[in-house]
Amino acid sequence: MLDNHSRIAAIVHIVLGFLSLLLLACLGIFFRALAEIVRDVPAVFEFIAGAGIIILGVLVALCLLQIGSAIAFLKGARAARTPLIIFSFIALFNVPVGTVAGGYSLWALLRK
Repeated sequence: MLDNHSRIAAIVHIVLGFLSLLLLACLGIFFRALAEIVRDVPAVFEFIAGAGIIILGVLVALCLLQIGSAIAFLKGARAARTPLIIFSFIALFNVPVGTVAGGYSLWALLRK
């Protein structure tokens, strides 16, 4: 059974994951607009479109993994604790909201 702090940390990761997906949607719109600007130069267009797809694909996969790990942790999967600790450490670099959320999550998940 999870204590309140661990439960809150998992919910924080779900919220951060969805906010990151929203930010990635905006980044996708940016890459699309940038690709439209350079449409007349095929080599640059292909590079921007390809890089955008790869970058967005990897980041979306990480966001979905974060959300999935947090949901699994809420349902009682002890193995989901390790990815949440990793995502908490990564969140520390996302100043200022991620720093607070990552620090709290690390405290909540590592205090036992």
